[in-house]
Amino acid sequence: MKKTATIFTLLFALLNISVSAQTQLVLTNIANGKVKSFAVGKTIHIKGLEDTDFEKVKIQKITDKTIVFYLPNADEESPVRELALTEIQSIKKSTTIHSITKGIGAFFMLGGAYTMASSSALAGDDGSTGAYIGLGAGMFAAGLVPYLFKPRVYILGKTHTAEIK
Repeated sequence: MKKTATIFTLLFALLNISVSAQTQLVLTNIANGKVKSFAVGKTIHIKGLEDTDFEKVKIQKITDKTIVFYLPNADEESPVRELALTEIQSIKKSTTIHSITKGIGAFFMLGGAYTMASSSALAGDDGSTGAYIGLGAGMFAAGLVPYLFKPRVYILGKTHTAEIK
């Protein structure tokens, strides 16, 4: 029994070391030194030096000097793009809570729009629809609130330094 526990402990330690030794893109805040890291498989938005808008990408591979991205929304023949770290101007990443509240907000907006559109059908005997239009507008406004908060943007060279570790 003691031998089995020792073997499992060693295997777990080896697995833990191999996972933590994975190559990552590390961003360090210039002002306060806080570190944010992105590993293979993370979905982020990037803006290259010659790009005007952010592109949604998924990190496929990280080498010593370049990062290989998969572009899920690409109309090109090859949805894979390789960029050197010096070619990336900024990175934008939504937090998990931001993504969840956007999903919930979409349901509130749909419910509010439906309530406003069907207010005449929901009206009682007196035919007043004002309460349902107000309720629908409130639901729509509550669903819109998460879309007003912008994801965090990391500007490389100005606010953050980037390196591959």
